[in-house]
Amino acid sequence: MAKGLLVVLGLVLVLVAGLAVYRTWRQHEAAEALAIRTPNGIAQAGFIRVNGVEQWVSIRGEDRSNPVLVLLHGGPGVAFLPVGYKALRSWEKDFTVVQWDQPGAGRTFSRHGTTGSGALTLDRIAADGIGVVEHARKTLGKDKVVLVGVSWGSVVGVEMSRRRPDLIHTYVGAGQVVDMQRNEAVGFDALLQKVRAKGDAKAETKLLAIGAPPYAGRKELLAERKILEANPPESERGLYRSLIPILLFAPDYGLKDIRAWLDAGKFSIGKMLPALMTYSDDVPAPVIPVPVVFLQGEEDIQTPTVLVKSYFERLQAPSKRLVLIPGGGHSAVIAMPDIFLRELKAHVRPSTVAAETP
Repeated sequence: MAKGLLVVLGLVLVLVAGLAVYRTWRQHEAAEALAIRTPNGIAQAGFIRVNGVEQWVSIRGEDRSNPVLVLLHGGPGVAFLPVGYKALRSWEKDFTVVQWDQPGAGRTFSRHGTTGSGALTLDRIAADGIGVVEHARKTLGKDKVVLVGVSWGSVVGVEMSRRRPDLIHTYVGAGQVVDMQRNEAVGFDALLQKVRAKGDAKAETKLLAIGAPPYAGRKELLAERKILEANPPESERGLYRSLIPILLFAPDYGLKDIRAWLDAGKFSIGKMLPALMTYSDDVPAPVIPVPVVFLQGEEDIQTPTVLVKSYFERLQAPSKRLVLIPGGGHSAVIAMPDIFLRELKAHVRPSTVAAETP
């Protein structure tokens, strides 16, 4: 019996070692695909001190003279870096892309943990975001950046644009948050209609059991989100499953980093949900003092497109444009990155290049 146990243990060790070798090879393969070797390119990542706190920032692009694009991830607490590197690689030909693991997210969370992450508030994260923009400007010798806010990042992006319009060429909102209470109410109704149209009686029963928002806590919200994620637009079908191997094989990410990435989302949403649910910019005449472009998935029901359209009509800005992405949902930036890039090149890059040309 002891001999048999040793054989089993030996086989397990061989399997684990084989999986480790395979993972290392896949990480190397991914790193090669991401490598930037152009003469005027930049590929740097590491911790920088932002308002006294070390935070992880990545700056990548094939030509440092390209417009700088600062991408604000969603969540809260869901850093794009380890899951979006394949999707966003093509962006680095036309923009220098700056990504930042916000407080409570990614490697910034891994460095500080649950006890050292400090206050997770819109005020603090917007202030830190401005610090990241200042760092990018100094590193790349630019006066202004393009700011792209995705979902929760759109809340941060609007606040940053209002605080420091002098730093921003254009604000780009994707999955734009308008009013969290209305988002949830309209989104719930749209999801209920969707599962009824599909004849999914099981999902309908679950939704009705959860009940319409507002919710008392995150348990009900996460239960509703689980049904929402199971009924995505065609463009996002299987998206979250496809991100698992991308995360597992992310270059330079150890298993500890992956665990921290997963824990960060749970930690941050737990800390920020009550305040986030009170957020609203749904006023008669909202003002964003920089040019604005909304790139909105036409089928987004998490930050409902119908609310974004209404917000856009009332918005006051130096210039504004609403671009709907056919078939796109809430995660169009990751699910349809090339279409998203096409729209950035059509509606954002030309004016930015013109403004930077002496």
